[in-house]
Amino acid sequence: MEPTHVYIVGAGFSLYAGLPLQAEFTKALLEKPKNAAHEATRLTTYLGKFVHDVFDHNRTATAKFWPELEDVFTNIDLAANTGHHLGRHHAPSDLRMTRRVLLSRMMSMLDERYTAADATKDAQWAKLDKFFAKLDVGRSAFISMNWDTVIERRLSVLRGVNDFDYKCEAIPADFPLKGQTVVERDIPHGAQKVSLVKMHGSVNWLYCDNCRKLFWFPAAEALTVAKQLITRTEAETLRLAPPGDFAKWNCKRCIKVPLTTRIATFSYLKALDFPMFERSWLSAEQLLRHAKKWIFIGYSLPAADYEFKHLLKRVQLSRKYPPEFVVVTGGRKINTDTTYRNYQGFFGRGIRRKNNGEQNFFARGLTAKALAAICE
Repeated sequence: MEPTHVYIVGAGFSLYAGLPLQAEFTKALLEKPKNAAHEATRLTTYLGKFVHDVFDHNRTATAKFWPELEDVFTNIDLAANTGHHLGRHHAPSDLRMTRRVLLSRMMSMLDERYTAADATKDAQWAKLDKFFAKLDVGRSAFISMNWDTVIERRLSVLRGVNDFDYKCEAIPADFPLKGQTVVERDIPHGAQKVSLVKMHGSVNWLYCDNCRKLFWFPAAEALTVAKQLITRTEAETLRLAPPGDFAKWNCKRCIKVPLTTRIATFSYLKALDFPMFERSWLSAEQLLRHAKKWIFIGYSLPAADYEFKHLLKRVQLSRKYPPEFVVVTGGRKINTDTTYRNYQGFFGRGIRRKNNGEQNFFARGLTAKALAAICE
């Protein structure tokens, strides 16, 4: 059965689980852990040196002095992907290491933030849990613009869902107790499955550059995946211990080939020309084409996502009947006003704040009224 409700979620959705908005990513990844010997300190020290060399800031500069992450990733990608230096001290191989260190630190930061929020369970967390408790799992699918695994973790805890169809031929897998080759995981017959398309990749995915197979792991294994990004030699250089915990896992099918990750970063040059992304975008189109309702939560429809916006518009105009819209956002009034203008300008009169009592744009987050509109 095709899902009737498709939830398109952005960083504002994951904010309910304690994760930062994109504008706060730099501050979050530079946060110092209580343990000074923690590997995060080593990684941020390395990144601070890179920002010093390339952008002329102090090695210990705080987030407010850092360049935008889009600028960091784009400069790395433009140089590394064409085989050029970025200054005399940063050869293409060094730049690729810097990209991996930055991604690894981001992935571990997301896990740290989620774990901390899970421990406190504040009012925002309660709203998120209420949403998942009311969700009609059988007729719902998700399109996520995020890398994190908030959806997987909350559905697992609250609804007992542990099988996810990422709709890009990803293979369920586990890390073995012995050996270094990942193993395919058997999903119980008849287990409830939720369709979840990750437009830019996910922190629980690993990819084989040889056979091009994609493996997905339980959401709680994000830290294990993050360590896979850094080679053992790099771990030794960065004084990360033990080095044997890094780049440890090999493809089940290719045996000797180490798995890696493919994530479309904040770069203005998003690398979407990999098999899993091509399949994901086609799957997102199919979900949007057949769904009765498009529900946007915590996604501001930014101009930078022009490729995804074109997909939305193209599918909207190709349908025999237009979808029903629901938009849930939050934050300061100046921000929600901007989000409203983005949606109203893009989708037209189908977006309504209040019109003769009708409303499908909710500026105060996952309130009772918003949940009622979502779930009907």
